[in-house]
Amino acid sequence: MTLGTLLAILRQAPALPIQSDPQAADRVAEKMSLLQQSIQTNRAASIALSEAELNQWMRDNLAIATAHQAQQAGLSIPDGRSATIEEVQSALKDVRMNLVGDQLKAYALFHIYGKDISLQLEGTVETRDGYVRLTPMAGKLGTLPIPQSTLGHVVAQLFESPQNREKFQLPPYIQSVRVENSTLVITPR
Repeated sequence: MTLGTLLAILRQAPALPIQSDPQAADRVAEKMSLLQQSIQTNRAASIALSEAELNQWMRDNLAIATAHQAQQAGLSIPDGRSATIEEVQSALKDVRMNLVGDQLKAYALFHIYGKDISLQLEGTVETRDGYVRLTPMAGKLGTLPIPQSTLGHVVAQLFESPQNREKFQLPPYIQSVRVENSTLVITPR
């Protein structure tokens, strides 16, 4: 049982297929400029990012390790100590988001302890008290499904941990972030 569980965790789930668009970077820059103008002029105008635009923005703005950096990130962590958030972030190799209806499907690939580990989460995105939250519906670590009771607890810990809580706080000029009609909608105050 334990060996089977370990093998399921170490077996990578296939990366989510994502929409791509060669003009996505230009459109993201334009939409972010429009959002900034909306905020500066106190005109609350929402922007909507398509799946291709969201994934382009993430590629441009997240600290995702290059293949060489990930290979070097064997993370020699002393026994009895867990990897820090910074160490895990430095081992992040890939992040992909699918937007389907009002749901988000997230895929992340980490290189930890010399192995690639994938994490998949599905759920709805909402804004609560100025923070972005994910209400999980399903998840997998590698190819191992995460039971719903455990999934809710793990996602709550992720969003509420002292190291992460502030990372999910929206800037004061953003009212909400949500997935609607297969787009990510950002609404300023």
